[in-house]
Amino acid sequence: MAKKNPSPAKLRELVMQALYQKEISGSSNTDLIKQFKQTNRNFNLKGFENCLKEIKKDILEINSIIKKHADVDIEQISKIELAILRQAIYELKQNELDSPIIISEAIRLSKRFGQDSSHKFINALLDKAK
Repeated sequence: MAKKNPSPAKLRELVMQALYQKEISGSSNTDLIKQFKQTNRNFNLKGFENCLKEIKKDILEINSIIKKHADVDIEQISKIELAILRQAIYELKQNELDSPIIISEAIRLSKRFGQDSSHKFINALLDKAK
């Protein structure tokens, strides 16, 4: 049976979870990709793999965008918010989707996985960064 591609929303969720896990555990992309392929066997994770590799390649620029627009030190941003921001800023840089869509997806993720006011912080930062 052919593996199906995850929906854009599911792909974002997987990338965000991998970025979060990487931040918490220090796992390598290779380990994360292996692990996510095992736990998501029904999905074709080529897009997931590409996102992780591209974000890793651009991490200094992505972090500098976060630092530029955050009113706190990057070390003070929760790991889950950082994962959501990195993934969203990567997407904004791709220019494949309108920024309101990317921002609203990041807000959706932050409401689901973040703390109570995470979505306000993420919305404000991404609004400045777009």
